Amino acid sequence: MEARIRDRLFIALASLALLGVAATGFYFWRLKAAPPKAEVPVAPAVEQPVLNEVSFTGTIQARNVIPMAPPIDGTLEALDVAEGDDVFEGQPLARIKNEGLQAAFDQAAQELEQIESRIHNLESALINARLEASRALADAQRSQADFDRIEKLATRQQLLYREGATARLTYEKAQKDLELATSERNSLREAARQGEERVQFLLRDIDSAKKTVDERQKNLEAAKADLQSAEVLSPVDGLLLSAKPKVGEHVDVNMKDMFVIAVAPEELEVPIEPEPKIAEKIKDGAPALIQIPELSQDGIEGEVRRDEDGKFHVEFEAGDATIKPGLNAIVKIRLE
Repeated sequence: MEARIRDRLFIALASLALLGVAATGFYFWRLKAAPPKAEVPVAPAVEQPVLNEVSFTGTIQARNVIPMAPPIDGTLEALDVAEGDDVFEGQPLARIKNEGLQAAFDQAAQELEQIESRIHNLESALINARLEASRALADAQRSQADFDRIEKLATRQQLLYREGATARLTYEKAQKDLELATSERNSLREAARQGEERVQFLLRDIDSAKKTVDERQKNLEAAKADLQSAEVLSPVDGLLLSAKPKVGEHVDVNMKDMFVIAVAPEELEVPIEPEPKIAEKIKDGAPALIQIPELSQDGIEGEVRRDEDGKFHVEFEAGDATIKPGLNAIVKIRLE
């Protein structure tokens, strides 16, 4: 029984070995008999066509702008406009406060007021002086008439006294009256002279003061003009692109771009920066198309311009007032 089982096991193992040998031989036979793989053809490189149009993005700018500097140093006291406003020539844009100019104006006004007050006082004094001089002159003339009369009497009494035709007391009284009349006449003459001198002195003083008034008025006008220069006025008609300072901030004359105004705001441009290879193909005056994504409208025709520094600008005319500096734009340029 055991012998029979061993025989069957041996037969099974031998069968498996023969099957393995047969499978190996069949594999190598198929490998040799298989046809060679066909090579896949490689497509030749296709030369890319040269682009005949390029696009750029940029920000719309005004072509002609005027920067403004503050006329004086100071503090921005008021700002009457905002960026984006249309302005006209002579329009007040802002007002600058300058303590020094205000102090100079106040001082000039005070000095003018003082000299005008002095002239008023001098003129009042002149009226009084003329009245006093007139009275003194009248008194002097009256005393002169009295003196002439008394002098004649004294002279007559002196002649009579020499002739022994009048009493000594009468003669002496006549001489004494003459002395008193002479003293009074001289005194009133001096008063009249001083009164006239006082009038002439006041006239000269008033004349000098009036000349000073003219000078003070000129000083006041100059101070007023300086103070008025603190008001910033627009030099042209245009569009206010930027207002740099804010109310309360310090400004000075070295701030060259306190305000920037676009003259002829419809004349616009878009600066572009093409690569050198592309720049060689862009000709000055080449047509361009400007599209503004923020506005639903067709493209605007323009031209390429190159400035003295070699920078490119696409210039165009705005079709309406909605197209302003600051908007984004797409520029398409056809190459040569």
